[in-house]
Amino acid sequence: MLNRLLYCLVALTMLIGSSTGAWAQERLALIVGNSKYQSLPTLANPSWDVQAIGSLLNSAGFEVTTALDLGQVGMRRKVREFTSALAAKGPDSVALVYFAGHGVQIDGQNYLLPVDAKIKTAADVPLEAVRLADVMNLLNEAPSQTRIVILDACRNDPFDAIKDKIGRGLAIVNAPAGTVVAYSTSPGSVAYDGETTFSPFTKALIEAAAEPGAGVATVFQNARLAVHKATNGLQTPWEVTALTQPFQFFPGTKKPLSEKSQDAWKNDLRSRSAKDAYDIVVQQNNVTVYQIFLAIFPNGDFSDRIRIITDRRLEMLAWYDAVTLNTIEAYQAFLERYPESDLALTAKRLMERTRARLQVARTGPGALDIENTQTNALAPVGDQKEVIKTVVKVKTVIKKVPVIKYKTIVKKVRVPVIKYREVIRRVPVIKYRTVVRTVRVPVRCKCHRRQRRTHTLQ
Repeated sequence: MLNRLLYCLVALTMLIGSSTGAWAQERLALIVGNSKYQSLPTLANPSWDVQAIGSLLNSAGFEVTTALDLGQVGMRRKVREFTSALAAKGPDSVALVYFAGHGVQIDGQNYLLPVDAKIKTAADVPLEAVRLADVMNLLNEAPSQTRIVILDACRNDPFDAIKDKIGRGLAIVNAPAGTVVAYSTSPGSVAYDGETTFSPFTKALIEAAAEPGAGVATVFQNARLAVHKATNGLQTPWEVTALTQPFQFFPGTKKPLSEKSQDAWKNDLRSRSAKDAYDIVVQQNNVTVYQIFLAIFPNGDFSDRIRIITDRRLEMLAWYDAVTLNTIEAYQAFLERYPESDLALTAKRLMERTRARLQVARTGPGALDIENTQTNALAPVGDQKEVIKTVVKVKTVIKKVPVIKYKTIVKKVRVPVIKYREVIRRVPVIKYRTVVRTVRVPVRCKCHRRQRRTHTLQ
């Protein structure tokens, strides 16, 4: 009865939120719930979780595609169809992918398990499952403004026979720009299916997302605290965010929380009781804030819980660094720091695999001349004093190749020289002179006067 009442309450909250009008962005969601596994333990709640999440997202303006109990081929086809539809919506769209079901980590990679997965050895996982990185790559190739990936996986460890070769829970993934990846529990930990209709994470997520004006970061923070309390500290959701634009499931006027400096956090936590400070740091889920809490409240039950969360978080960050570097020295550094880790056997196996590949690189065709020079990889946490010293040893081989050289040559050549000179040439000169001659002319006048006429002779 309580579960039905909760479902009606959530539906009513979403109905109120749906009256807020049209949305500025195109919103698409793919929701997959796998419950009826053929060769693995069945899960009770994913089918209910998918229905509740689908109702929430429909009310929030999402165009929702829901799929239940998919095999490997069906999961891959749904992802391709979804990303194709997303690409057609344009670069301002919002994409949300939600998966509820079994998930495992092997060799630092996360895999989502379809219902038809038949896994007897660790080598079967990549062949039978769907790699999360492949889903992320397809999602990121489609132009969109915001991408939200929610994983309510790792409900338990379903592989007792190969548990020494798989990691506990999921591994940390890198969130590309514009993406947030939310886990139902901390990396390296398991989630619980729940004793009610919904999983603890889905129930808390729906209630947090239905709050008008709550940004996506606030939604995950509030859901984390609710799940942590509901499971008595056994399950703490976590997210990796690289969002570039604000996002709200439902519009409102609630202002996002501002960032605080370390000094501000110290003053804030000192002014509170241990219990109130505990709730705040769990909600924030920041390693630096956890460490400030432990410095102020070093003893007590709350401190023990925070210490467990912090230690596991640092271990998973160190594991992420080791897998990313993928060198012998990186795995050795991890093993030296965490010799009793549940990932120790995996680290040893990956280290031997890297050593074998290195040997092939040294002795095979086109071998590289690799020697050792030391560099250090910084720890992922700014205030963390312990640093994993990862030694990457590389020697650069310079090969002589023919070089085309160019030079400038100044050459003397004979060229005709045109000279000009002024020549004064003698030319005949025509001279004119005036000659006065006296001639006799007849005069008709009676006076018979003499008249002088002038002729110009040439």
